[in-house]
Amino acid sequence: MQFKNVRMLRCDPDHFPATELLEDQLAKRGLEPLAALERERHGFVPASPDGTLVHARESYRLIALGSERKLLPASVVRQTADQRAARLEQQLGRAPGKRQVRELREQVEVELLARAFTLRQSTRVWFDLDSGFVLLDSAGAKFEETFIEVWHQTVSDAPLQRVDFERSPLSAMTEWVASGEAPEFFSIDQEAELRSAAAGQATVRYLRHTLDGGEIRRHVSNGKQCTRLALTWRERLSFLLNEDGSLKRLQWVDAESDGNGTEVPEDERFDVDFVLSSGDLAGLCKDLVAALGGLAS
Repeated sequence: MQFKNVRMLRCDPDHFPATELLEDQLAKRGLEPLAALERERHGFVPASPDGTLVHARESYRLIALGSERKLLPASVVRQTADQRAARLEQQLGRAPGKRQVRELREQVEVELLARAFTLRQSTRVWFDLDSGFVLLDSAGAKFEETFIEVWHQTVSDAPLQRVDFERSPLSAMTEWVASGEAPEFFSIDQEAELRSAAAGQATVRYLRHTLDGGEIRRHVSNGKQCTRLALTWRERLSFLLNEDGSLKRLQWVDAESDGNGTEVPEDERFDVDFVLSSGDLAGLCKDLVAALGGLAS
């Protein structure tokens, strides 16, 4: 249970439903197959090998939001509709009007949608009921919006809130790379992006490259700010911090394995990994929030 990306939210542990109640609420919004003409649908799916919708250990909870969507690129609809419009023009001896073209595209979309391939995905969501942190295993703002909407439609009296920091990640990362000093418990790695806010947004990227303080300071003095920065937390977790506070490419530095040749049941192995990973995620959240000046009130 090792997340690869993180978007951070907050919940109120005092108003979080008991595990049994949450299981029942999520079951009422399980992921159902798409109807023939439906484009996308969301619903909750099992979060762990034991098949339960809520995996609960200590103060940690894990759920998963599934999605099904039809794969129908707009370019395919447009190309097919244009071909039919061309044939219609030959039959009529004139170009079809705007209304005819619009109706033609709608007809083509309905026909192709019924035959389109369906893609099913699931995204895990982690809760720490000690701290109130909620982590989405996604770097995309779109999924965050979708999850919040589905959660509030499904789970009563347990609102989620977006996280605001006292210091913007943009200004904090700029200060760290300019000074060459990472905040406590973190170290700066060899990847960064600096971008100008001026017209054209001139961008400098460093990849597998030592971040030279003098060169960085020249870029900063010329108006560039650090929009992403590779960091390692307590020599345990490396990641890329983005200007919106999301994390990408999380990687445990010393990923442990059984290594003893003993066959461990999948659910037991998942449990151990879940608790260990959750402890790291909770510590990372605490230290990262502190490095960014705390949560905005």
